[in-house]
Amino acid sequence: MLSGVVQRIITALVLAPVFIWAIFALDTTYFSYLLLVFVVLGAWEFSRMIKITQPVNRALLTLFIVGCTLVANNHAQNLDNLYILLYVSTAWWGLNLFWVVNYPSHTQSWFGSGIVRSMNGVLLLAPMWVSLVSLHSKGSEYFLLLMLLIWAADSGAYFVGRKFGKRKLAPRVSPGKSIEGVLGGVSFALITMVVFLQIQEISTEKYLGFLLLAVVISSVSVLGDLFESLFKRESGIKDSGQIFPGHGGVLDRIDSLTAAAPFFLLGVNLL
Repeated sequence: MLSGVVQRIITALVLAPVFIWAIFALDTTYFSYLLLVFVVLGAWEFSRMIKITQPVNRALLTLFIVGCTLVANNHAQNLDNLYILLYVSTAWWGLNLFWVVNYPSHTQSWFGSGIVRSMNGVLLLAPMWVSLVSLHSKGSEYFLLLMLLIWAADSGAYFVGRKFGKRKLAPRVSPGKSIEGVLGGVSFALITMVVFLQIQEISTEKYLGFLLLAVVISSVSVLGDLFESLFKRESGIKDSGQIFPGHGGVLDRIDSLTAAAPFFLLGVNLL
């Protein structure tokens, strides 16, 4: 039996090259279909995370979330509507930070009502998908940069946290995360951004903005992880699913992306 760490590494080594190939090889239309598969699977897993057990009801919620995602994308073809969606998403993540910091207080505000729980699924997945599709249409290199920043932040937090982590970040939500790990993730993301700036020959007057973007993305990616942990803790489950050996479910893999994608697209557009 392979250990969890070995399974995690093997899965990453298999999936990462395939996904990177898809980023550059597929046009935005076909790539959006690929991303939509993750939305469908993520919505199905989310239905379990909000304690919906009946398969029919889980399927209905999945269709609702996917339908809202497609409608949002259709409206986001207008640039003004896209910015509205991005600002709503970033404000919603600001509210989620409040829930995370104050957990378990106010739990009924975001988990008590079935309607609120369902809408959390929409706000979790729809802005992410719209942002990723829009980002891919801007250029594959920026899409890859987002992925590299998240991977760097995740890897840095994991390895630095294991080696030096002492001060807990959010012990009531995710006891394994440490402040040292987050700082390690931010450092790895900054290094990744510096390399990107050098390769792409970005003008020096934009350096500060891109470095700040790396700090924001690596930070909000942690928030995405913690917010998913809230739902898993309330539902009493360890992983959102078991589709990826060593990594859990789809939401376990894209939790950072759900928060980071809208912030990244907004930041790139503003830069």
